[in-house]
Amino acid sequence: MFIISEQSVPLVIFHALLHTGITKHRLPGNQAVAFKTVLVNEGRGYDPATGNFMASVAGVYMFTVQYCPDANSYVYLEITHEGKPLQRSKHFNKDTEVCVSMQAFAKVAMGEKVWVRSLSSGDIWLYQRESYQWNSFAGFLVHL
Repeated sequence: MFIISEQSVPLVIFHALLHTGITKHRLPGNQAVAFKTVLVNEGRGYDPATGNFMASVAGVYMFTVQYCPDANSYVYLEITHEGKPLQRSKHFNKDTEVCVSMQAFAKVAMGEKVWVRSLSSGDIWLYQRESYQWNSFAGFLVHL
């Protein structure tokens, strides 16, 4: 094994939730989802006002979304990189609220944005319970 050069990888990580304390979230269709409650934002790349993550460092990132559709509600979401889908998910559960997740890896250049977007033509409803059901968006730098 040869070490060509040693690079230190900067800490870039974010984790945000939809508003806390609200049980049901109504989100407009075909728009970015802004996860307003920021738990971690090392590198300051995540903007809770817009829901956009902007890379301050170019590299390979991993992104994950957990969402909890309200009972009898269809939810279509995607993780988007500069307007192009990285991963899509659709979920419907008839009788109860169930959380599902999706992940994606992407090579992101400095200044490029990644966000979560609703693909539904109408409003979507997400369910959140502070004690055990969270809707969240997170990401971190894996490799330069």
